[in-house]
Amino acid sequence: MPKFFFHSIHGGELVKDFEGVDLPGLEEAQAAATQSARELLANDIKYPKGKALEALIISDNEGRELVTVRSKDILPEQLR
Repeated sequence: MPKFFFHSIHGGELVKDFEGVDLPGLEEAQAAATQSARELLANDIKYPKGKALEALIISDNEGRELVTVRSKDILPEQLR
């Protein structure tokens, strides 16, 4: 099973995920990243303590960036 890494960007700073998660494929990784981004963004809104999440970047074992899940893309239209 492939391993995917979800790196986050807060205030222009990249925070690397060094653990990763084993998932069946990219579709599942994108769904997991979208769910994680929603949770992180909700926490940033409820408990503001720094820069809000801008995006999660999904990469593979080789470090190749596969997909970027941007916060603005997961927000409801009226909040963008």
